[in-house]
Amino acid sequence: MEGRLNDCNNKVDSLSTLSTNLEGQLADAKTDIANLTKNIEQLVKDTADLGQKLRYLTGKNTELDELNKNLEKNYKNLQKGNQEEIAKTLAAYRDAQAKLQEREDELRKMQQDLEAKSQRLQYLEEALAKKDRDVNALKDQVMEALKGFTGSGLTVEMKNGKVYVSISEKLLFASGSTTVDPKGVEALKTLAKVLESNTEINITIEGHTDNVPLRSSNTMKDNWDLSVLRANAVLRIILAHGNIDASRLTAAGRGEFMPVAPNDTPENKAKNRRTEIILTPKLDKLFEILE
Repeated sequence: MEGRLNDCNNKVDSLSTLSTNLEGQLADAKTDIANLTKNIEQLVKDTADLGQKLRYLTGKNTELDELNKNLEKNYKNLQKGNQEEIAKTLAAYRDAQAKLQEREDELRKMQQDLEAKSQRLQYLEEALAKKDRDVNALKDQVMEALKGFTGSGLTVEMKNGKVYVSISEKLLFASGSTTVDPKGVEALKTLAKVLESNTEINITIEGHTDNVPLRSSNTMKDNWDLSVLRANAVLRIILAHGNIDASRLTAAGRGEFMPVAPNDTPENKAKNRRTEIILTPKLDKLFEILE
């Protein structure tokens, strides 16, 4: 009995010790549970906060996605618009370049034309200057050759680029006659030699009268006929005494219609009764330059 009692006491002691240990473990477990509970509550709270933040961030992400889509759309539209604008700008630039090239070509052609015209103008000025020099030289040559007749009603002058040799009726013809007097023939022979050596001169012979009506004649009706026949008579003498191409000569009758003075006095009428030999430089070279 005593042995069993000892065993029982030992078992009681063991159980007490075990109980004490279990109570310690239980207290530790409760502490751990409390800590876990606290941790769980914190985790729940953190989870709630994170959920809220996640929902916020998700919303922002959605907004960013939408914004990004809009930005991509706007960028594409802008890029397309820029490409169209660039294409238009390039087209306008090319068109402007083409027009500029066209203008430059026109300007270059105008410059070439201007240079050609300037050159022609220079040639023309030189030709005109040479013509004037030649006409002056011809006038001096004619005056020198005919100086012995200048006191007999013969004058030499230059007008409008031409040399005018005016011979009064008294040196060439008797009143109403178409036959040249010997002294007049000598003057014309001298002039013919000068004209022979000046091959670039055209010669026009004009007969002039006063306004006194012509006396009746079997060969002439009026002063016009008289002026023509006198011009022809002078022309034939010049041809006969000079080696001159006949194509250079022209005879014309002016009658009473180109007076140099009013037909109101005998002196003025005498001035109008004249034969004019007009020496004109050939202008073929000038016309070639102008063309």
